[in-house]
Amino acid sequence: MGRLIWHHLSRCISLTASFYAVWAGLWGIFFRKFFWDFLDGILRAPGGLQPSPKVAVFITIIVKLPIIQIVTMVLGFIMIALEYPLPIINGTAVHRNFSLRVVILILQGIVAALFYQLTVMNASDIISALPSRFEAARSSGDLFFFPSEVNKHEEIGVEWEIRLCTALQKKQLASAPAGDAGVALSNQPTDSEASEKPDPFAPPYVPNLHVGDLRDVSTGTEYAILLNKFSVVPHHFLLVTKEYLSQTSPLLPHDLVQTYLLLLAARKASKTYLAFYNCGSNSGASQAHKHIQFIEVEDGPPIERLARATKLEVADKPFSMTSMPYANHVYRLPTLSNDASHEQIEQAVFLPFLSLLDLVISTVRHAQDYPSGTPSYNVILTLEHMYLIPRRWESYTLGESGVTLSVNSLGFAGMLMVKSEPERQALKQEKIGKVLRGVGLESVHELQVAGTSMEAMDEIGG
Repeated sequence: MGRLIWHHLSRCISLTASFYAVWAGLWGIFFRKFFWDFLDGILRAPGGLQPSPKVAVFITIIVKLPIIQIVTMVLGFIMIALEYPLPIINGTAVHRNFSLRVVILILQGIVAALFYQLTVMNASDIISALPSRFEAARSSGDLFFFPSEVNKHEEIGVEWEIRLCTALQKKQLASAPAGDAGVALSNQPTDSEASEKPDPFAPPYVPNLHVGDLRDVSTGTEYAILLNKFSVVPHHFLLVTKEYLSQTSPLLPHDLVQTYLLLLAARKASKTYLAFYNCGSNSGASQAHKHIQFIEVEDGPPIERLARATKLEVADKPFSMTSMPYANHVYRLPTLSNDASHEQIEQAVFLPFLSLLDLVISTVRHAQDYPSGTPSYNVILTLEHMYLIPRRWESYTLGESGVTLSVNSLGFAGMLMVKSEPERQALKQEKIGKVLRGVGLESVHELQVAGTSMEAMDEIGG
């Protein structure tokens, strides 16, 4: 009886392993990666991990041609046929040969271990999993949620949201040294400093904070979806590159596509999310590992209402909200369906991003005494508009109070954070427009438009 039980258990384990091998091989055909490419690999910046030439043969038979994946599936099917078994081989010498089973299982295990078997979620899976994962992380103590209250403040045609979160006073944050003209220097670590500190976005991830993984189908780029460990709003999550890339690097086409897919998935679930990216040392970024953040908003950010009301003289061109006292570059995006393809999304968002980035660089070039180094800017993305805001400083010192207010993308989206009631009053007294102008740049939109018009006339005249 005991032998029968052990035999049946072994058969079930063998069948389970073989079914998994077939399934893993199938996914491995679509998402091709040599699992051991990190051995003796070279880490390049930019570019990420480059496999060693010594493993070129495995790259060929796994990535270029999915031979190993197909072999894994074939071995899996053979084992299923032996263990189930197929009527044509039931009772034959092949079916009774246990040595053959052992050899096939060993080979199956070896080839399956060569390629990466990634459990990939799609954007809709991520959005639907957020509520339960957020509560689980909060209950376990892996995520800290700080309650807050929001007050509206009308100024320069925008109903700004000032969020008061007194609990943040208990969270130890390093203060930035005060700079000139009411600004403060950046707190973000440089790449050299970041390399000396642990990377909070590097695997292994805290299980309760790790919602899942995404993979771009066109490039194979992998992302982790992580909950924000210190949340002020529920379901605040991050899209993080699995390979280390600097937060000073611009968004690439696949970054924008994955971001937009998540926004579309949220809309499909009757939710509205805002995505933002703090790029550069003076953008308000707190971590050096490339990450895009998402928060849920009811009807879009406050600045969105102003952008919606802006009448465009020319469609499909960048524009500026001229009532704002700081440089801002905006693009009205085309409306895409929830089932839009990767190609449609890339075409809709990447060229606008490049045109806005050109304007950011142009604005920086017009700015005198701009800090040395790579330009900093904020990216705000909704399904309706893309905003790029060039930055000069990371923080602003509020008048006589001496309170240093850090400003990131959300500040320019119309949502600012304070840690005390006196700080909120100081912000109102200082005026939000003045604060944002202090950390931003002067608008040269008219000069840029004039320059574009002159270039167009030159082309026509030529």
